[in-house]
Amino acid sequence: MNAVAHPFHPSATTGALTIQGLSKQYPLKGKPVSVLENIDLDIRPGEFVSILGASGCGKSTLLRLVVGLDQDYQGQILLDGRPVRGPGLERGIVFQDHRLFPWMTLQQNVALALKNHAMATTLKDRLVAEHIELVGLGGFESAYPHQLSGGMAQRAAIARALVNKPKVLLLDEPLGALDALTRVRLQQELQRIWLQEGCTVIMVTHDIEEALYLSALLHGYKQRLLAELVGH
Repeated sequence: MNAVAHPFHPSATTGALTIQGLSKQYPLKGKPVSVLENIDLDIRPGEFVSILGASGCGKSTLLRLVVGLDQDYQGQILLDGRPVRGPGLERGIVFQDHRLFPWMTLQQNVALALKNHAMATTLKDRLVAEHIELVGLGGFESAYPHQLSGGMAQRAAIARALVNKPKVLLLDEPLGALDALTRVRLQQELQRIWLQEGCTVIMVTHDIEEALYLSALLHGYKQRLLAELVGH
């Protein structure tokens, strides 16, 4: 598993992620199987990092630990110097499958992410509308998931993950199930959204070209290639 990174978003001040001595094991037939071993990684605020690796090398496991879905590990995960302890609104995630609720409209799916926020309804409505526009889905607010294309559904999932204004956005192969042309268009969309939002982005992929396109030489910035993390 390797990581390729665009240096940083110039306006970002939060979203620094530090991983120290991270190890994770799963039991298999009564014996522990190591998935991650002694991972050390520093990601600066606003950095766009792509994590590369073959299937089964621990990429998605690493994202699950960062987002807080699994707390059974050794080591430390720090966000802006504070330990990550379970899921939190400061971290959003998008999976390969958009996971939109089929009985809800696009607007309702995005708004669901704000359900537990203590803010005025008018502010929630404004944030939802802004993020639907951000991903280019204005006019489709009343559409249900089955009425959206695969690329549109993934953009809706990205809007839902961003509407909380997270410090860190985690992308678990979000473009892997799309056709080639849609994938290229969404790569461009991800660049645009990152530049506009300025949050730290960590994307898992097995596509080397995609990782380099999204994380290196973006808009003239110099690439940073991090050392190999795990080899399988």
